[in-house]
Amino acid sequence: MPSRKLLTTQEIAQRLKNFPNWDSNGKILSCDFQFKDFKEAFSFLTRAALIAEKLDHHPEIWNVYNKVTLKLSTHDTEPKGGGLTEFDFTFIELIS
Repeated sequence: MPSRKLLTTQEIAQRLKNFPNWDSNGKILSCDFQFKDFKEAFSFLTRAALIAEKLDHHPEIWNVYNKVTLKLSTHDTEPKGGGLTEFDFTFIELIS
């Protein structure tokens, strides 16, 4: 299972190099996706939901027709306070 230890600014920047479509403010990862139609968007969301359940790590999700926005952050971090951890990057790797 991935670690819930907070990542440093440098660790976040290094990991983001592998995911150029994702943005970060240091506390949250976010990405906008666009699909051909609602059916494709919903299919992506279904796959993402199954991965989220497996990891027990759930993103914030917005869906409007063929557009999906995901936002990720870990709330139960060490030290406490929330932010980005390996859980967030494991999730985006698995949905990619």
